Amino acid sequence: MPVFVFRGAHRAADGQIGPTLFEEAITADNPADAVRLANTQDLSTKDERANALWLVDAQGILHWSLRRADRD
Repeated sequence: MPVFVFRGAHRAADGQIGPTLFEEAITADNPADAVRLANTQDLSTKDERANALWLVDAQGILHWSLRRADRD
């Protein structure tokens, strides 16, 4: 089963993304399932500074991204 990586970082007011503050492996059958699982993650246990979230596959291809404010 493919492994995806769910990451979070701080996005500054000028749009620059800082270093990764957390990353978590998500195992899913396909990208759509991985996105669904990423959306169910409890962000209260993650670094509160992370306001930019994204999901990549093993090759580093971006499958999903979100501003934390759009989710909360």
